[in-house]
Amino acid sequence: MKIKGFVLFNLLWLLFGCMHKSNDIDIYQRAIGYVMPLVDSGYIVDKYIHIYEHAENDSNILYSFFEGDSPTSDIAEFPSKIIKFNDRYFCFIELDEPELSIEQINQITNCNNATVMSRTDINADIWFMGVSKYKNSGAVVKRSPDADYIFDYTELWPYFSGGQPDKTDFYMCLDDNDIVLSDPSYLKSDSLKFYIKKICGKIYVKNKTDSTVVLSPSILGKTFIVANGPDTLSLSLHDSLPIEISAKGFGVFFYESRENSSFFQNLPCKNTWMSLYKILSDSTFSLFKINGDTKTIRLLNNDSPTHYLRNDSGKILKKFWNEGVFDKEKRNSRFIGILSYS
Repeated sequence: MKIKGFVLFNLLWLLFGCMHKSNDIDIYQRAIGYVMPLVDSGYIVDKYIHIYEHAENDSNILYSFFEGDSPTSDIAEFPSKIIKFNDRYFCFIELDEPELSIEQINQITNCNNATVMSRTDINADIWFMGVSKYKNSGAVVKRSPDADYIFDYTELWPYFSGGQPDKTDFYMCLDDNDIVLSDPSYLKSDSLKFYIKKICGKIYVKNKTDSTVVLSPSILGKTFIVANGPDTLSLSLHDSLPIEISAKGFGVFFYESRENSSFFQNLPCKNTWMSLYKILSDSTFSLFKINGDTKTIRLLNNDSPTHYLRNDSGKILKKFWNEGVFDKEKRNSRFIGILSYS
């Protein structure tokens, strides 16, 4: 990057400083900095670069990005922020910010046909990126046919919450978290903790080794637990045990917690879900024996912002998003759909 361009870039950020928090400015600047090598090397040639936020946690943000010939794309929402740098427009689609109007997009980009969306080739190059909110660190990886999910990219593990796996050839990830209510007619979040009967979701297990991996319960018969100081919530799988994961294979297993009202009632009344979500993200452990050896593994978490309230039969009562995330239903309905993780 040329010095003159770098100085201009930073002057622009100073001008934006009155409108955005310094951490916001830093994160966008770092994200663009990780994309620019692909532009400078000719891997990205189009004028517009769509940067889609997939997930966020306390320390990091996870994005996917791809190029297009319009500031809007047919597989993502309208941008919530557009930044011009080196004759490129970086179109950020953020979870926690409303999208720009067509008029605003046209004004920023001088493009009078923003309503004509880029027809994105699903087989074209797509990259995934993890960026730290507070440190000068990040990682970029190109989409691979060998990866099923975004958390299959080991380069991005430091940017997810939960425990970073010890091995790259065998790992577990908490893939989904929903709430089952004891009283389906009561959906008010300010007293949510008194009506949580249990939680349920999915756990992903990947075996990249050349041999079958057998998972069997611990000596005490436990499989997964969630720890919150002295409080412990046991998770059980719907599958019969032991479980075999074939060589170069994976499994997605449905779990539900055993009923433990005291665990949920010890949560705060305010922001009950986000308090529970952070505990699940950071403190879910596997107690399985792996091929007969006892091993405790702190699960990686995929940081999904989308969850469901369910009744006891599993019926969805309501879809909800993590705190600070704008409801995406209306925004997504105009498009083919959010970019898939693989």
